[in-house]
Amino acid sequence: MAAVMVGHRGEDSLPHGFGSRPWLFQMHGSKKSTCTFFDPINNSLEERVLPEFLQGKACLGFYQDWLLLADEQTRECFFLSITSFSKIYLPSFPESPDFFKAIVSITSPPNASNCIVILVCSSKTFLLVSSPGRKMWKKVPLKYFKKNTGSLRGPSIIYNEQLFVMASMSVTLVIDVAPLIRGCVKMTVIDQLKPCPVPYSWHTFLVECAGDLFSVLVHSYGSRQLIIHIEVRRLELSCNEIHWRRVQDIGDHAFFLAGRSGRSLPANKAWGVQRNCIYFPANNSDGARLYKFCLDDQVLNFTLLPENNGGLNRLQWAFPMKMMQTVEEDIFNSSDAMRSEETDSTVIGNVDENEVVSSRQWDELPIELVELLFPRLSLVDCLRLSSVCKGWSQASNFTRKGRVWPWLMHLPNLKYQSWKFFDPFCCEEYTLKSNAVVVARNHLAPRFSKNGWVVITEGNKKVFILNPFTAEVINLPPLPLKDYFFDSISFTSVPTSPDFVVYGFFFQICGEFVEISTWCPGEEEWTVLEFQPSIPFFPSSNSPVLFQGEFYCLGRKGELGVFNPELETWNVLSKPEPIYPTEPRYGNEYCHLLELNGYLISVFRTDDTKQPIRVLKLDRSEMKWEKLEHLRGMTLFVDRRNSIAIRSPEKKYANRIYVPWFEGGMDSKKGIFYSMENNSYHPSMHRVEEPLTCVWMEPNLHLHS
Repeated sequence: MAAVMVGHRGEDSLPHGFGSRPWLFQMHGSKKSTCTFFDPINNSLEERVLPEFLQGKACLGFYQDWLLLADEQTRECFFLSITSFSKIYLPSFPESPDFFKAIVSITSPPNASNCIVILVCSSKTFLLVSSPGRKMWKKVPLKYFKKNTGSLRGPSIIYNEQLFVMASMSVTLVIDVAPLIRGCVKMTVIDQLKPCPVPYSWHTFLVECAGDLFSVLVHSYGSRQLIIHIEVRRLELSCNEIHWRRVQDIGDHAFFLAGRSGRSLPANKAWGVQRNCIYFPANNSDGARLYKFCLDDQVLNFTLLPENNGGLNRLQWAFPMKMMQTVEEDIFNSSDAMRSEETDSTVIGNVDENEVVSSRQWDELPIELVELLFPRLSLVDCLRLSSVCKGWSQASNFTRKGRVWPWLMHLPNLKYQSWKFFDPFCCEEYTLKSNAVVVARNHLAPRFSKNGWVVITEGNKKVFILNPFTAEVINLPPLPLKDYFFDSISFTSVPTSPDFVVYGFFFQICGEFVEISTWCPGEEEWTVLEFQPSIPFFPSSNSPVLFQGEFYCLGRKGELGVFNPELETWNVLSKPEPIYPTEPRYGNEYCHLLELNGYLISVFRTDDTKQPIRVLKLDRSEMKWEKLEHLRGMTLFVDRRNSIAIRSPEKKYANRIYVPWFEGGMDSKKGIFYSMENNSYHPSMHRVEEPLTCVWMEPNLHLHS
């Protein structure tokens, strides 16, 4: 088919640097006559006026350097080359506005004779198919949906001359492409590996990379669509069956997701792109964010994009038109690698003998003087001090005398078989090898911590309690039911004490059913207690607090539910009265409950860094919440599941609330906290990192305690 030259090449419409690295761009259709360009490297935004022949057009898809454009008023549809600015026409777009939101799959360049364009519209049970030179779109019904309920859900991609498209009921439809142009359907169905059984939503993206097909699941929850988990799967053929298999990395490539489509790029082909990472934009309550998820350390990094009135609809990635010849080393890769090598020995306390100079002189220092130093040092510095010489290592209880405060613990990646810890006061990160990671086969998620012990779930069935520093592990029975999960979990005391009991709480979404499971050492299964309270209870995701012999659970409205383990009763208290008149939408806020100086404290915060954190204290005499203006020398640590309060080891750390974020720099990381003094976050929120599976915990290096 012939390409029509439109004359104007449009260089003036492109910002400086466009084509040297991946950019995000957005055409606004009939809403604006401009195109918005986001530079993810410089975090900048530019608006450029489009040539007249492109105004009013929406970009629906792409193939190499060809864009598929459609006019929202006239429904004119055509391909446009961004290198030659030539056009190749398709039939006019269908009248239904739904198809302007369709997911587009293209077999080959539009100037090739075998080019086929396929439209997949969510909630439909048919495809629309056409090709350049044809006069109309062909409607192709899918007979699969006559026998099975559901519809197409997207996304879709063409891989090995087959269309892969997601549908309802967690299945993937695989359709031969060539017969579609004749209206014929040859299809097979493969089961999609089900997401985690939690009340969260997820978005799926399909990406072709280095000859393989990958699916990326981005799990989120709540009205704010908070990102809580990301996993990657590769399509594999074994025993004549096609299935999806979870993978831990994508090698030297990077994935770029936008809308419902995805693309891949070798990281060394464009400056500023980091290998084994996934880049994608998403809206949040504080504005549009550009996320980068690193599969190596399972850390989610985000920067706030400049304000753009057009939102994130119809965003597309534009890849380099001329691949760079030089490979730029990513500074974050080298920094992480060096930090990991340095800190492995730091945590376990090993010191290279060649680095110990004249140890005899240090050994002659009286041990009584050495022991005076330990109470003034952090835990890691105590380990370093005890490693100076043999005599110092024999100091009595040197780790008990060191100053200990919560660290943020997270699992980087199963393949590394180690945990990572971030000290928010010293701004240091440490790595610790773990046998618990070695034997794990599924996703590990820390859920709760107490006295140095951490409750961890593996996949959908396994639960165990771990002291990562002493390598003590207590395996709990499998969860009561298939695809079961606990909304929250806690235990009474350290696992080595005789009164140790684990409690798991499950709440029905409607709030009218509560299930509490208990387990004691020696039991082979969970004991399940069921309650149907007269007052519905909508729990937060934070763990319950054991307070004066009872477990207190905080609801999303600010109400309290109480479980008495001795009487085995569950009650929703009539007081304190909820701080919200109606139930907030799930995920609007993180709600934390903790004990502070003999009082119950509730903390309400959002991911919106512009919104203040609210701290309330329960006045037990009148059973009502009161606003707390000052923490009185205390420091709080809150994450998505757990919360800890300590007396601040130094005045400068007091009156702060540490969140599970840190600011990533080129050579260091800084813990992000909310100051109760000036009601704002510190330090700056330019480049925020958050491990997706993390928990605050207090290091405990003592066996059986």
